[in-house]
Amino acid sequence: MPKFTMHAREFRTMRDPNRDPAGHMKYVCYLDTASIPDEMRGWNKTNPRDQKMTTDVAKTITESLINNGDFHELNRGLLFSVESVKYDNRDETLTVEMVNDDVHGNIDGGHTLRAIFDAREKGVLPDERYVFAEFFVGISSPVELAAARNTSVAVDLKSQEELKRSFEVLKEILEPFPFEKRVAYRMNQHFGEGVQVIDIREIITILNMFNQNLYPIRGQQGISGDGQPIQSYTGKEVSLKRFLAQGKAEREDILRKMQPITGDIFRLWETVECEFPRKVQNCNQRYGVKKYSKYNGGAIVGQSMLFQAELKYLVPKGILYPVVGSFRSLVRVDSDNGVYSWKKSPLTVWEEMGANLAKIVMDEKEENPEYLGKSRNLWSNLFKEVLISTVEL
Repeated sequence: MPKFTMHAREFRTMRDPNRDPAGHMKYVCYLDTASIPDEMRGWNKTNPRDQKMTTDVAKTITESLINNGDFHELNRGLLFSVESVKYDNRDETLTVEMVNDDVHGNIDGGHTLRAIFDAREKGVLPDERYVFAEFFVGISSPVELAAARNTSVAVDLKSQEELKRSFEVLKEILEPFPFEKRVAYRMNQHFGEGVQVIDIREIITILNMFNQNLYPIRGQQGISGDGQPIQSYTGKEVSLKRFLAQGKAEREDILRKMQPITGDIFRLWETVECEFPRKVQNCNQRYGVKKYSKYNGGAIVGQSMLFQAELKYLVPKGILYPVVGSFRSLVRVDSDNGVYSWKKSPLTVWEEMGANLAKIVMDEKEENPEYLGKSRNLWSNLFKEVLISTVEL
């Protein structure tokens, strides 16, 4: 069990007045910032967001840490959940123990903790600089406390759900794909300089379009009318809420039943993003003249979102979502076990009729992809075009 020893002053014990003596305990003190072990960096799963040190708030914290002797009074401080706390008054030594990184670790004050470590690495951390610290013992889950304390910048929903382990099955499903290592499940999560991060809400939103619990295909011919998943483009947060509203057991069951087609969905997204400009050219139109294409004489202007292929043209999500979403008309759900499959391979259908879909998009004569992504008429026309390919099946 990892134990961390620090130098602390003004140590106090606070019992929860609403619980019996075996209930929650809180310990407060002023920590000597120089004594906080580097190993505590790794205990941050309990914090609902990663730290972005380029914000004005983070810069202010760093400046105060380095220049203000009253930092311990001015800064809100650090909050940890731990297994146990021991304090030796003789030498002012504080020892904390952590066991389970889902429960124990830094809950609030992540930017302050990061500023301390960064200043120490750079050799600019002043001597005898203290920070206020709280240590809770007996917490079974950090979620409620994290949501309550992280109020200076509102904690977003995905970060709270990550603390609740709401994405564990989804992580298992995504694990074989190389882009999973770039998926952000928390606020400000990053993976190194220049690494293109994918918000987990984007992944959920793409999968939502094919989820027959959320967007069922109705009618004898599968035409969904007003049931097109336009919300997938217009509201990532709303899409996440719809995903969560299914209930944990139900949504995890659906994810597993969708797993046979999940890989194809991601490959379809990648293929459309890479090939849409060529399909436009196949229908005798020029994609490069559109401002949103960012075409620059054949130079590489970006990378695809999932597999990071080099792109000479960009395809905005206002196009990608309705085009990829149209392939939900190919979904088949087994009536016995609910497992998902395709009526016909979506990649085969894209190869056969991608130019038709591109023409439908370009015939909108619209220069603003925002409009395309919100156009109920475009979503419906694309859906029906793909549906045609399955009529004889």
